[in-house]
Amino acid sequence: MNEDGSARREFVFGLFLTTIVTPLLAGLTAFAAVIGALAIHEAAGRLLASRHDKPPRPSAPHMATPRTLRHTNHRHTRRALSTRRPGGVLH
Repeated sequence: MNEDGSARREFVFGLFLTTIVTPLLAGLTAFAAVIGALAIHEAAGRLLASRHDKPPRPSAPHMATPRTLRHTNHRHTRRALSTRRPGGVLH
């Protein structure tokens, strides 16, 4: 095969890519985008519907009420407020 035949074959292959494959891929991409947009639209509708169907959250307890005791079963759970020893004597 000579150079003219090789160049002609490359040209035909490029023309095939340009005229057939590229529009086909663009069409498939657009189709996938439409399907994705429809799926997102449907999911958004379901999410909004589920938010409206939820019962209202109970209100927070009144802050004047005493807190319940939480037992942690650990020793020394409080932090010292100061590193100084009692009595004011530095050692």
